[in-house]
Amino acid sequence: MQSWQETFGALKQKYLKRSSDRLAEILELLDGIIADPRDAELIRRLSRNFHWLAGSGSMYGFQSVSTLGAEGEQYCESVLRADPKVSPIDVEKLKVLVSELSAAFTPGGESGDPQETTNLGLDEPEIREATEILVVGEDQTNVSSLSKLVEEMGLTVRQARNSSATLQEVDRKMPDALIIEIPLGDGDAYELVEKVRTRPDGDRPAIIIVSKQTGFLDKVRSIHCGADAHFERPVDFKAMCRRLRYLLDKTRQEPPRILSVEDDPDQAAFIRAFLESAGYQVKTCTDPKHFDTFMSQFQPDLVILDVMLPGMTGYELARYIRQDERHATLPVLFLTTQGQLDARIESTRSGGDDHLVKPVPPALLLNSVSAKLERARFLNSLLHKDGLTNLLNHTAFMEQGQAVVAQQKRRSGYVALIVLDMDYFKSINERHGYPGGDKVLVALSLLLRRRLRQSDVIGRLGGDEFGIIAEGIDEGEALSLASRLIQDFGSIQHSTMSHSGFYATVSAGIASLEASSMTLEQWVGHAYSALAEAKSTGRNCAIVFKKDPNYQTLR
Repeated sequence: MQSWQETFGALKQKYLKRSSDRLAEILELLDGIIADPRDAELIRRLSRNFHWLAGSGSMYGFQSVSTLGAEGEQYCESVLRADPKVSPIDVEKLKVLVSELSAAFTPGGESGDPQETTNLGLDEPEIREATEILVVGEDQTNVSSLSKLVEEMGLTVRQARNSSATLQEVDRKMPDALIIEIPLGDGDAYELVEKVRTRPDGDRPAIIIVSKQTGFLDKVRSIHCGADAHFERPVDFKAMCRRLRYLLDKTRQEPPRILSVEDDPDQAAFIRAFLESAGYQVKTCTDPKHFDTFMSQFQPDLVILDVMLPGMTGYELARYIRQDERHATLPVLFLTTQGQLDARIESTRSGGDDHLVKPVPPALLLNSVSAKLERARFLNSLLHKDGLTNLLNHTAFMEQGQAVVAQQKRRSGYVALIVLDMDYFKSINERHGYPGGDKVLVALSLLLRRRLRQSDVIGRLGGDEFGIIAEGIDEGEALSLASRLIQDFGSIQHSTMSHSGFYATVSAGIASLEASSMTLEQWVGHAYSALAEAKSTGRNCAIVFKKDPNYQTLR
């Protein structure tokens, strides 16, 4: 992997070549203007070339190029505002500027220290810790084969022989995933998973159980204890590797995506290379006519806009972004040569979050990007998470549900929706107060986090209702899972300042997704119909939705 200095050196060589071509174009435009001093289009093109040099010069260590380019751009704009006619005096002034620009690119002609641009603390790429997998099992032959398989995936392996050694390894450093072969001689492996999940950061690692024991109940116990996958021996190792990779990719946060809208290739190349060296994913849109396509396909976490673009302005693009409520928290940064107060006001009016003036110090660009992304991440957490339970809120949960429905239309598989509703919750609030009711809701949310897989979608649908989307389990497995959740929650003793202990129960409605013939609304409606049946049946039970009157019930 190239260092930033090497990348910068290659970009600088390309910049010098393009700048030479640009100076030649400027001279051609001057010849055209001398022939026709009233050709406003030639003056605009000349201004455009000066604009590009003003924005990119100091990025590559040529401060005087940025200064002279800005002077040329302002001169052209003043001519266009007053009277689109270039006088002989104007021509001579522009010739002097071009001569000084040419001299600035010659060896020794750099103005300023290029290290101000290149020395950004990015000399060495950030070294991320290797992904660690803890392989647990008593049979050393099996453990070694599993470890070799994991190492072939490019992952780092740690090993533990039993439950107590596993907990010691976890307490020393939480791995990214655990593969546990059962049975274990010194304890129940399912209880081991539950203990791992209760540790700090215990909800983070993916957990796969490899079992010599076969049967439906073993798989259900794996789901109940919080494992993400269950494989029986003989193991389909390819399938297990695919599942492990999927779980690791799902839990690992992707680098933020940045869309840069910039038509100058030198500036676009610098911004992209610089931000990519800092760990971001970057795409460049050079033609604003394709902006909407980039937005929908790339789905950026932050947008950087130049103001002067062909055919439209960055202000217009920012207003277009702000018209869509889905992008309400999307950070928009203006990166422009226009530093006047009017330009800054226009940036704010059009919905911009920051206005950076070219040539911008790269460290300032990086800090602004980082700060705006962190702020947006925080706002999104407020928008998508329930404040009491920290689970997905209703809107975010339904968005996840819609995505699952869309995915299942392209592939087949079991997906279950479980809706949980507290029994007699109004009575709990009346007897124990709203703080007592909140404690009960939090207790249920914590139970769901501990008992469910990391891949399951959990949300608070509103009030005392919770939802679970569990992929890979059929109706029977979902029924067993819901039944165990109901049983476990019913055994929790709740306490408040005025009550030493009380118990609460929940009811559950379950519906399987038939993506080929079912919408999200129908799927949710089936789950609520089953929930209503559970309530009328006597509460504290789980019921699966059936199109016929014969519902399945577990109490």
